[in-house]
Amino acid sequence: MNKRNLGHWAILATVIVGITGLVIGMHEIDTKDQQAVHTTNKLHAKQTRQEIAYDALRSNQLRQKKKTALDKQNKGQKHPQFAARFTKSLKAKKFVGTALVVKNNKVVYQRSFGKANAKKQRANQPTSQFLINSIQKSITGMLIMRAAQAGQLHLTDKLSKYYPQIKGSNRVTIRQMLNMEAGISGDLNPGATLTEPAVYKYAAQQARINRTKINQFNYQPICYTLLAGILRKVTHESYYGLYYEHVVTPLNLNHSSFAQLKHPGTTIGYSGTVPGNYSQPHVPSAKDMAVQIATGNATMSAGDVFRTERALIQGTLLKKRSGANILHQSKSTTAHYAGGMYHLDRIGYYGHGVGDDYEGTYALSRNGKTGVVLLSNNYYKGGMYPTWSTEDLALNTFRNVNAVSKLY
Repeated sequence: MNKRNLGHWAILATVIVGITGLVIGMHEIDTKDQQAVHTTNKLHAKQTRQEIAYDALRSNQLRQKKKTALDKQNKGQKHPQFAARFTKSLKAKKFVGTALVVKNNKVVYQRSFGKANAKKQRANQPTSQFLINSIQKSITGMLIMRAAQAGQLHLTDKLSKYYPQIKGSNRVTIRQMLNMEAGISGDLNPGATLTEPAVYKYAAQQARINRTKINQFNYQPICYTLLAGILRKVTHESYYGLYYEHVVTPLNLNHSSFAQLKHPGTTIGYSGTVPGNYSQPHVPSAKDMAVQIATGNATMSAGDVFRTERALIQGTLLKKRSGANILHQSKSTTAHYAGGMYHLDRIGYYGHGVGDDYEGTYALSRNGKTGVVLLSNNYYKGGMYPTWSTEDLALNTFRNVNAVSKLY
């Protein structure tokens, strides 16, 4: 081998060594970046968890701990015919969760089925807490109405008053956002666990407004994320603080929390293709729960869902009860979705939430005194819809219970 070839090989070797070093260096940088993101995620998750825990503790110290009929099992002994039919329907759906039926403010049926935590052999019970997903939006709507009654905002306010950086935000109002008619869309899937203020900033960056869809119903959770951001701007309080202060504490909700907090009443979600299979447990990620603030990260028992939705319909959490009629557009004959609730056949309201292997449905009468709540922790929409969904069962049961003067 001559000197010229040796020189070429030396140059090639130098290049290879350099490239190898560069690859190793980039890998080390990437590893350090991943470690930094992981550390930041843990820090943000811990920060949020501590903030929620503080609000929860303060609320717990102020609440009454009295147990009511909404917290107890009721097999429907006083209404055996109805109870037998309903139980048969639930079992046909292989229902896993808690089923509650209330007629004129009296519990006529409350039973729990399946496991809350299969690994620990814990059965579901009336006080078990389930992720309520989109049902939470009705609570966010009420908090907006409270702020409106306090003069902190107006339902006619344009989104541009609070988020001028969103293109087209001068064309939509808070009212339209409450009704999912603002033409706003945007996927919320950040690469990291965000703090509450960061969630709102991220939502504003993701938001897009389609002029052609304004005044048309288009269900987009980002509308309620931005509404929560507006609440923080006008009240100078966190969403979690408002939630505990104006909902959990006054209603004495002793079986309500958030997915970020773990406690004995928390259930585990299970997926699969058929309910009753506990081989695929799933715990929602901190990243997902952080970004679902105001739209789907709260947990509740069936009894607490009924207490809450009854109060929202009746307006008892508002300065003026009439605000509930404004929020839900109760006199409208064409309203489909208003303030976080769907209108149901002019006889009531309902809500439905699905996600992280949970399904929840409630339906309540116009006066809030009669209702059905079904909460499940064993439902994967991708594999179980529509066969095992209990949404229609909840709505049809409510229609029947609401229509008769007496149950047998």
